[in-house]
Amino acid sequence: MNRSDRRRQEALQGKTGSADSFAVHNLLDQGKRHHQAGQLAEAEHNYQLALNMAPGHPEALHLLGLLAYRVGSYEQAIELITHAIQGTPNSPLYWFNLGVVTQKAGKAEEAIRAYERAIALNAKYVDALINLGNVLKDLHRLAEAVDTYRKALTLNPVHADTHNNLGVALKEQNAIREAIAAYREAIRLKPAHFEAWNNLGLALMETGAIDEALASFQQALTIVPNSSKALYNLGIAAMWNGDHAGAIARFSQVAAAKHDHGKPVHETTLFRSRLKHDAEQTRLLIELGRLDASYRSYVDALERLEITLAAAYPSRNRCPVDPATLTGIAPSFNRFLYRAPCERLADGALNPQLDVRAIETRYLGSRPEVTFIDQLLKPEALTALRTFCLESTIWKKDYDNGYLGAFLGDGFATPLLLQIADELRRAFPGIFKDHRLTQAWAFKQDSARRGLSLHADAAAVNVNFWITPDEANLDPEKGGLVVYDKEAPADWNFAAYNSEQNKPKILDWLTRAGAQTIRVPYRANRAVVFNSDLFHETDDVTFRDEYLSRRINITLLYGYRHQA
Repeated sequence: MNRSDRRRQEALQGKTGSADSFAVHNLLDQGKRHHQAGQLAEAEHNYQLALNMAPGHPEALHLLGLLAYRVGSYEQAIELITHAIQGTPNSPLYWFNLGVVTQKAGKAEEAIRAYERAIALNAKYVDALINLGNVLKDLHRLAEAVDTYRKALTLNPVHADTHNNLGVALKEQNAIREAIAAYREAIRLKPAHFEAWNNLGLALMETGAIDEALASFQQALTIVPNSSKALYNLGIAAMWNGDHAGAIARFSQVAAAKHDHGKPVHETTLFRSRLKHDAEQTRLLIELGRLDASYRSYVDALERLEITLAAAYPSRNRCPVDPATLTGIAPSFNRFLYRAPCERLADGALNPQLDVRAIETRYLGSRPEVTFIDQLLKPEALTALRTFCLESTIWKKDYDNGYLGAFLGDGFATPLLLQIADELRRAFPGIFKDHRLTQAWAFKQDSARRGLSLHADAAAVNVNFWITPDEANLDPEKGGLVVYDKEAPADWNFAAYNSEQNKPKILDWLTRAGAQTIRVPYRANRAVVFNSDLFHETDDVTFRDEYLSRRINITLLYGYRHQA
């Protein structure tokens, strides 16, 4: 017997007695072998036998905790590993694994404490430093994350993932050049690092190095072909490079992969508002001759399911469903049945009568920066955009409030939309400066439900405009946008200022900050232009409850939050 085996035996004897020590040790070893082989029931049996022989045995508890973690029972895993720590409080490994489990369970502060304890017990615990950096980064505690990543890299300078994560934290601090250096080091260490190539492209875009960014995204695609993330970013870079056709082609690839694939539907929850919308839209397309009469059975299937769910869940919008029952409504999820044309206008899309100087003066002179523009688009541009939104079956993103969304990567990218976005930026240089379009979407409201909740957006300038005729709005003094005169705190991350779950926190902060509201009533062809960092929400909506009267708003985001 070597010295380490003797020490292990002596430790076990202290807890179980000499008669049982080898038996416990062997049971745990057998359990580990089963565990590593994926034979989880056998592993649990061995661990439990060991624990029965030696009640409170730390390693048996620890291993049972890891087993619970593997099958997704995080609370049980936390309890078991915590009990193991009570028996062996100075084990860095136990504290590290407690950090892993609490991090996975979404208990960030507990994870931080566990990782910090593991590091206190072993200052060279690289994995604990890396994981601690990741939690801090996700909490937007960026300075701490950067410091932690650098400590980890001092101990292990060839860890490519940590260089990449360091780059992410640095970029969020607006240290773009340092972030680029970190991404390049990750790539040097691991040339096939997809995330590093993709992140490098995003950082290069912010420096204006568009050609290099395009090359980075292309390289990412050679590593993960058809990656929606890289394709989407390639589309944004192409758009910034003036290649609108190339951008739309990339966005269309992303949209087709997500929504126009014809694969089986595996949804387990469904929104009644989505069923209602899709039935109404398909009926309109049949009436207009865009779809043939065979689609009436599809409309019937949508309506039957909505009636069934309404009877079972009268007060709910999101309802549980059995995927096996969804075959008849699959086109709601896996097909673009029709896309209306929405092409560029040869003589421009913006209203040529806009008083650019007055609008810029109004925007730049207001504190905070909020103004509105009436009659934004030419009538033919407004009509084409409205027709596209009414007829195109691109509305695939559901929200609990009952509205539907379509983003650039969901089928909303069209030549006319990109033309409008580009003309706005060029027409109002005093407002948009060097900011480029970073995202665009449309939301279509169910008139019987409430609108977009309180939030801010991760951009420099926000343009929000409306395209549904005024006759649809039953309350002309409302139905538009409410903007609060306070910006989201600089140290809040995206989840903090753009999450329905954080609305109570946002309201509390606005109350304490003494925020006042700026209400802009709804008008067709009116755009609200404002500092995107300002909290805002849809005003009370009272529109006619019919398909052609649904409130449709289009949002264009320019630049990045930190650039504002």
